[in-house]
Amino acid sequence: MNKNIANIVNCGDRICATLDCHGRRLASVNGTCFSSLEDVKQALLEIAGRYVGMAVLTVRNCTQGWRDVTALASMRRPVMSVSVQQAAAPRVGAQYLIPWAS
Repeated sequence: MNKNIANIVNCGDRICATLDCHGRRLASVNGTCFSSLEDVKQALLEIAGRYVGMAVLTVRNCTQGWRDVTALASMRRPVMSVSVQQAAAPRVGAQYLIPWAS
């Protein structure tokens, strides 16, 4: 397959795109209002929100008949609230309970 061919998205082309991470679908879009691959990517990232790891971006242009599959890495870590961070800290002077050992 020749990878030198530029996959062009024209306004009015029917686009079906997905973003999958760790076997889970984070976002999908179907529409005709995209003018570039970057617009499709930004729309998927806005829908997906925060995720960590390697995602697979699949864009299918149904009008022109091509498909593009790209890996997309993200290090956007989820923001933890203050109460969760305090609860995760070890307690001084308390004994931990192990449910499977009792």
